[in-house]
Amino acid sequence: MILLASEFDKSRFFKAADLEKEKKFRISKVAAEVLGQGDDKERKAIVWFTNDERGLILNKTNLRTLKDAFGDNMEAWPGKVIVIFPTMVDMRGRMTPALRVRIPPPKQATVVGNGQAAQQPKPAASAAPKSTTEQLDEFGQSQLPEKPSVDDDLNDDIGF
Repeated sequence: MILLASEFDKSRFFKAADLEKEKKFRISKVAAEVLGQGDDKERKAIVWFTNDERGLILNKTNLRTLKDAFGDNMEAWPGKVIVIFPTMVDMRGRMTPALRVRIPPPKQATVVGNGQAAQQPKPAASAAPKSTTEQLDEFGQSQLPEKPSVDDDLNDDIGF
């Protein structure tokens, strides 16, 4: 076994530099830990995931986002899917990198005449993929950003 110094430099928790773009995570558990040292010790909620070994320490903004979406009982959060994305925030008058959470939109189900969700046909094994460069994440969703067409971008209604 090779012993690498970089293995000892990893944090247990996500930081803004860890993500270059948004990524979906499924919550495995929520725990509380006392973090910090000396007078800076504070009890924080930490969200752990099924698809990564690192946890996300919830600041007030991210905690409120998840509480509003999933309810106050954090024991009901496991199994829920969230998106974590890097952004810049104003902290004490300086712009700093940060991580924020959002809730992905629900998958759209096709409804048939009786109000039941229609079964989506499975693509044939020989069906060609949409794009040879398209990459799917662990949830089967495309990682390519959707770009609006020029017509969509310049076709705004302006009321006079």
